[in-house]
Amino acid sequence: MTSYPNFQVKLGETGAYALQADSQPTAMPDPNGRPGWIYVKDNTSQPADKFNWYFYSGTYEDMKLKDVQSMSFLGSIDTWTDVSKQAPFFIIYTKPTGSGDAGAFYHSAHAYTLNRSTNLIRAGERCQFWCIDKPKHQHLNSRLVEFANRIDTGTYDPESEVLYMTLHSDSAATEASVYCEELQANMHSFVRNGGPTDIQLKLIQ
Repeated sequence: MTSYPNFQVKLGETGAYALQADSQPTAMPDPNGRPGWIYVKDNTSQPADKFNWYFYSGTYEDMKLKDVQSMSFLGSIDTWTDVSKQAPFFIIYTKPTGSGDAGAFYHSAHAYTLNRSTNLIRAGERCQFWCIDKPKHQHLNSRLVEFANRIDTGTYDPESEVLYMTLHSDSAATEASVYCEELQANMHSFVRNGGPTDIQLKLIQ
């Protein structure tokens, strides 16, 4: 049996600040009336501004890289001039071990990015952007777009335990606008008798 948590995070509440962590600037309601959040970096922003959204923490769980079936977000890339830096990307961080750690707070980091040569992006088009495998819960009136490139910082070991699953923008982008309604993660069973589990995190105003 699969678990389907019905999570939601409301802008301005404690959970929204926790999810956005050190993001600058923070997300805001969509000025076009769409129900989710929008992140905007423009000529009023600082050069290094970006968002870092942490939508899964494995601090108290023992899920491994091999147990992650899919990550996805439902939304759109609203600023697009065919520059890859304007596209967001996923990262899975693994728990530090104290031996060969690649970062200050993680053992390894595995980014999943857009391959522009194999995907069509239209500014403002509602899509479900995914990596690893297609999302279990797919939405009507949205096109599937794969983030197929994996970039490893440190060694990719399927047995490494997951610390965080995240969505980021690129600080090197001079401008960016990303709209998001939902963040989703699908996991294979990693607990005896637990079965597969899913997270569907709704971003609300």
